[in-house]
Amino acid sequence: MQVFPGDPSPAAERTECGGFRTTNLSLCSHTGTHMDAPAHLASESLTLDAMPPESFWGLALLVDVGGAAGREIEISDLAPFEEKLAEADFLLLRTGWEDKFGSAAYLEGFPVFSEAAAKYALSLGVRGVGVDAISADRVESADCPIHKTLLRAGAVIIENLRGLMELPEGETFVLAALPLPLAEADGAPARVMAVLEN
Repeated sequence: MQVFPGDPSPAAERTECGGFRTTNLSLCSHTGTHMDAPAHLASESLTLDAMPPESFWGLALLVDVGGAAGREIEISDLAPFEEKLAEADFLLLRTGWEDKFGSAAYLEGFPVFSEAAAKYALSLGVRGVGVDAISADRVESADCPIHKTLLRAGAVIIENLRGLMELPEGETFVLAALPLPLAEADGAPARVMAVLEN
């Protein structure tokens, strides 16, 4: 499984004893589809287990930003969806990068928010942002301005999303983004599901 550069690869050790099979897992809290908590930036910030359950579900809006490859996602990319975005708890950004997962190309060139666009989404009440890329910031970013903007505002970030091509753009739908309930988690693998009416 592809991981952020520098993170350890996950490992699974299976054993069978007394007719039962168990698996010992070793993985970074930011492996695969996962959620970043505000504590990802600072240990005194909220951890996932300290957040109320409603932090992990609500209305989501998907915006296709595949045309922004190699540049920042600006307010002008989101403004046409402002009315629906104001109803949403989560903003999902479909970059098209999920098709590159497992390759070196997955780590470069994906669209990321400008700081202004991140603040704009927060100003409309968004409390979580999800991307089908390995990070909300460029891999080579040393200061991670989008992580700082979102997490310091108390929002969560969901990274490495899959299946966004199957979701409608511009219409809200119910999203459940359920991280593993780990103690004092700065992040955790998450099961993320969309509930569509049709």
